[in-house]
Amino acid sequence: MSSGITLSAATRQNLLSLQGTADLLSTTQNRLSTGKKVNSALDSPVNFFTAQSLNSRSSGISSLLDGISNGIQTIQAASKGITSLTKLTDQLKSTAQQALSATSAFTAKASLTSKALNGAVDTNLLSTGPTEALGAVPSLVGAGAAQVTTGAVTTLDDPTILALTGSKTLKVDGVDLNLDFDGTITNQTTLLNSINTQLTAGGSAVQATFATNTLVLSGTATSGKFVVGASQGATDLLGAATSTVASVTAANVTGSTKATALGFADGDSFSVNGASVSVSKTDTLDTLAQKVVSATKGDVSATFDPTADKFTFKAKDAKTAVNLANGSTATSLVANLGYGTTSQFAAGKGANGSTADLNNKVLSVTVGSGATAKTTALTFGTGAGQISTLDQLNDALGSANAQASIDGTGKLSISTNNDAGSQQLTLGGSATGGANSFLTTAATATIGGDGLTARNKLVTDYNNLLTQIDQLSNDSSFNGVNLLKGDQLKVSFNEAQSSSITVQGKATSSDTLGLKAVTTDNFKDNASINDVFSSIRSAANNLQSQSATYASNLSVVQNRQDFSKNLISVLDTGSANLTNADLNEEAANSQALSTRNSLAISALGLANTAQQGILQLLR
Repeated sequence: MSSGITLSAATRQNLLSLQGTADLLSTTQNRLSTGKKVNSALDSPVNFFTAQSLNSRSSGISSLLDGISNGIQTIQAASKGITSLTKLTDQLKSTAQQALSATSAFTAKASLTSKALNGAVDTNLLSTGPTEALGAVPSLVGAGAAQVTTGAVTTLDDPTILALTGSKTLKVDGVDLNLDFDGTITNQTTLLNSINTQLTAGGSAVQATFATNTLVLSGTATSGKFVVGASQGATDLLGAATSTVASVTAANVTGSTKATALGFADGDSFSVNGASVSVSKTDTLDTLAQKVVSATKGDVSATFDPTADKFTFKAKDAKTAVNLANGSTATSLVANLGYGTTSQFAAGKGANGSTADLNNKVLSVTVGSGATAKTTALTFGTGAGQISTLDQLNDALGSANAQASIDGTGKLSISTNNDAGSQQLTLGGSATGGANSFLTTAATATIGGDGLTARNKLVTDYNNLLTQIDQLSNDSSFNGVNLLKGDQLKVSFNEAQSSSITVQGKATSSDTLGLKAVTTDNFKDNASINDVFSSIRSAANNLQSQSATYASNLSVVQNRQDFSKNLISVLDTGSANLTNADLNEEAANSQALSTRNSLAISALGLANTAQQGILQLLR
């Protein structure tokens, strides 16, 4: 039902304007109070629902950040645990090193010694003693004493000699004779005295005699051949210019036989081990042997055995070889002494026909017992891969934790090395037993002393550290998850659970790391301790590998955490862009609408003024 109030057109218009301004002002004030220009689907359905979707995803990702953060802390707990475990393994190394540096737990190593090996030395275990280079029977030609007689043309009786004048020279056996027929030589006696005196003074064994007015120059049975040569007037004495005669037979060779009888000439030389040995016409085989000793400074001696008719060079020891070499002249030949095709004799050959005790023998060496025992087998000889020197033997024994030495009597000793000093030693093979080189085949070490006490204490320290490793591993958990006990960690990165990472833990304890509790046996010798070191190194490598894995996983999760935070910011910004109001703009609108509202109220008042005037008239 109508109120019956009639408004003027101006009033109605102003009233409608005022109502519109009030509505706009209400909207603006709502935007200023909420900060949004879209507060419901009525404001902008598209923006409202899009923003709602963005906000929903942002909220979902935000709710995952706590899980991601927990995942990071869980991985970091495991990583810190690995770091601490690594420090504990370093302490294990330190403890093992103390044991390694401590006095040995044994007072005597296991050792076995052979009988005195025939001539063996460190450089040649197959030696049979100092080399004896035996020559063959010297090859001598001819028979009887060397002799030259004057020719039949000349008869040297006393009147003939007295008739000779001047000074005549004659070369006999390398000695220059000066015969003065104007002086003391007047007959056969004085001629013989002059010749023989000069020959003797010149070192020749040749002597002159007369036989039926014929001059005869004769050597001894052992003087060898000699040469007579005329320098002046030879035909007056001999009836010939020169004459070379035969040497003596081999049957006449003794230590006093002249070296020239064997084919040497005066002034020849040959070498022994690089040292030159000179030969003179006065040298006998005995004096030549003395020259060998002098030239080689005792490294090689020489003798002649008249019974066997053999010349022998002998090295001073089993480490010295005997090497013979010819001289520079045609007659400077070691073949003169009976050495033909063979003149190089290696060290350690011993007497002719001697044999080495170890040659072609097999020796097996075992250190330790059971599964940890180490064994090596070797053959003595000069072939490829065989053993002939102490250095080669020690190289072969190294893999079995054994070592060898030899004393001055030729006894070869094999023992465990320091690293395996507490282990037992066992020998086998054809070099052992019966009349062979090693009569005893088993030996054990003597354990005890202060070193054993010190090492046993370190065993306790080591095992206590293993307990700490297990306890620390058990304590490396976060929020109920312990990757070091093999737990699995799953971290989701989106609200649909379609993006995630699964970190598989690995049970980490002294046992899984291969760190076993040690006993006194493990610290008895260096070899056992080195085995412990090996397990510690392996454990450290495993921890390093685990640490790298956890670090990689941590990097991935932290990266996704940063990404999620940035994505939330992007979603929130996108939503705000769709719904948030521009407060500056809305504030200005509010101010403008307030002004407009005041103006509308004033206009409405003016519109009602006319009606009030009429009312006054009616009064």
